[in-house]
Parts: sequence; structure tokens; C-alpha cells
Amino acid sequence: MFQEMKRIHGFCPCCSGIFRLSDIQIFTKGAPPQTPFDRSAAERAKLDASIARFDEREDRVRESARALGQAAARRRLRKIAGAFAARRVDPQDVKILFDPVDYVAFRGLNGNGVSAVEFIDRPAATRQREKVQRSLASALRKGNVEWRLLRIGGDGVVAQDE
Repeated sequence: MFQEMKRIHGFCPCCSGIFRLSDIQIFTKGAPPQTPFDRSAAERAKLDASIARFDEREDRVRESARALGQAAARRRLRKIAGAFAARRVDPQDVKILFDPVDYVAFRGLNGNGVSAVEFIDRPAATRQREKVQRSLASALRKGNVEWRLLRIGGDGVVAQDE
């Protein structure tokens, strides 16, 4: 078998010289030269380390981006809806009614729970609108109000909680 190995030749990866398989030393004192497979494995290890670092930071980055986005949204809403900003109402707590008033604000809806319900309307431009606003204010002052909880299902059916 050793005689057969004298007929097998190869190219040295370091100097590109030709050698006989029977003449080689299997072990070298230094590290073997890098192959394309070694370089690929090193690149993959760097990529895996980078992915691990990103995964560690991802939640913090997402939360920071979410907070920045919410702050930007609040700034834009303040420009659009100055009446809410003047009353220190979170625009996310406001729902549009249009009739009998323009808006209803559920203070704390997007926080620790609703602490107050406020009606917000533009100044009355007509006698009829002024009459509606006075009637609503009077009913609220007298405590002539009722609270009902209605739930609308995905099928559109309205159910009233008892």
C-alpha cells in the first residue's frame, strides 16, 4: 500500500508545490492553512454572535421605538386636536359621538382605569345646539343619568349586561 502511495500526488496548500502522498508529514507544528470551509464557519459564528446580541437588545429597542412612536403620535394629535391638549385629555381616551356632543372623553381609559367621563363639544353656533348643551349640563348636574353596558358581538348582535 505504501508503494502505491508513491504514485499519488497532491498540491501543497501553502506553496502550491507538487508532492507525493508518501512524502508528507501528517502533523505540522503550526496551524493548518484556512480553507474556504473554515472561513465560512468563522463567518457563520460571527453572524450567530451578532444575532444573539440583537436578540438581547431587541425587546429594549422595540419598547423604546414604541414609546417614541406614541410620543410622536401624541404630539401630532395635540396639533390636530388642541382642545384635548388644553384640557389635558389623552387623545387616546377620546371617542367621537357627533350627537348630542362632538366627543366623550373617558379619562384614564388607556391607563389605570376610567376615573371620569367628560363631554367635549365646540361652542354652540345655533340656538338648537345651545339648547342641547344646556339640557345635557342640567341633566348631569341633577344626577339624572343612567349607565348601561352594551356589548356588540362579532356577529353584530347587541347584548345588554344586567
